[in-house]
Amino acid sequence: MLRRAFLILGCLAGLAACGLAERVRTPHDPELDALFAQLKAAPDADHAKPLEERIWARWGRSGSPTVDILLERASAAENAGDKDLAAEFLTQASDLAPGFAEPWNRRAVLAYDAHDYTGAIAAIEETLKREPRHFGALTGLALIYEDLGRKRQALMAYRAALAVHPHFAEALRGVARLAPQVEGSDA
Repeated sequence: MLRRAFLILGCLAGLAACGLAERVRTPHDPELDALFAQLKAAPDADHAKPLEERIWARWGRSGSPTVDILLERASAAENAGDKDLAAEFLTQASDLAPGFAEPWNRRAVLAYDAHDYTGAIAAIEETLKREPRHFGALTGLALIYEDLGRKRQALMAYRAALAVHPHFAEALRGVARLAPQVEGSDA
């Protein structure tokens, strides 16, 4: 616990030198809008995959070196098995960039992995407030609903993801799995 506190303080001191006080709001991003338009028009999964990867890359960049470092630290902590420290870094990132969706999305993943579905749903809602096109968050929501036995809601969430990314493999599998159960064999 003391080691974690020193690690956080050390990281924050280093980040202060990079401009800890800066606040970031996610601005309108014409490049991201263009990627989504291309993604929706992609004729197949092979054409969609590089667009999807570019969208994920854009989502991972806040526009703030400080916030981006916090996300890197969160990933390192999570990979080291320290989910609490990862969550603390994500909280710092959210505090510094309240309009940035990715810390919330990452927090949702941490909560889901801990089977904290209430926390995961709340974090997904925050993600979607900031980026309503977040097909990953929508699919995560569908997975949670599916785990909870709420098949109709899961199907709706998978379809919402596909409305944004028509070739998203996880959402396609979810619809294929649930539509016959929810809507009957003719679905």
